Amino acid sequence: MKKLTIGIIVAIGIFATALSYHSLNVDATTMIGSNMGSMMKSGNMMNMMSQIPQDVIVKVTSAQVIKTDKESKITLLVLDKETKKPLTNAQVIIGIERGTSMTTMNMLGGMFNAEDAGNGKYIVRFTPDSNGIYTMHTHVIPYGKSMHSMMNNHLDIGIIAT
Repeated sequence: MKKLTIGIIVAIGIFATALSYHSLNVDATTMIGSNMGSMMKSGNMMNMMSQIPQDVIVKVTSAQVIKTDKESKITLLVLDKETKKPLTNAQVIIGIERGTSMTTMNMLGGMFNAEDAGNGKYIVRFTPDSNGIYTMHTHVIPYGKSMHSMMNNHLDIGIIAT
């Protein structure tokens, strides 16, 4: 009887996990679109988004704990991964998600470009409207590289608003 009970609990857990996974992908398909949704179902999108940037190193050089209802300035230092020198003239595209990475998909507005402050420094300005965790989706397109490189140079950075 004990083995049967454990077997039923395990089967229910597997079913619940599969159901949750299926629900997540259906929501992603609806929200992102059929092409991106199919990539997420196959696991390709999550693999692309979770890897370490291939061409760049991104360092946060300012505080990651910021004040709610106050414009914050987050400074990023972007380096060429090969030379370790500051990457100039890159396009640094930012998206801010309320919550931890890829959990809520509650994006605050659209994607925007970080301000190029020179010498590999890029400034991100935003005003958190409530306390909690935010994810700064950071995409870097090095000068002369294609738009596709932004997916190869993606880094999620956690921000806490108090």
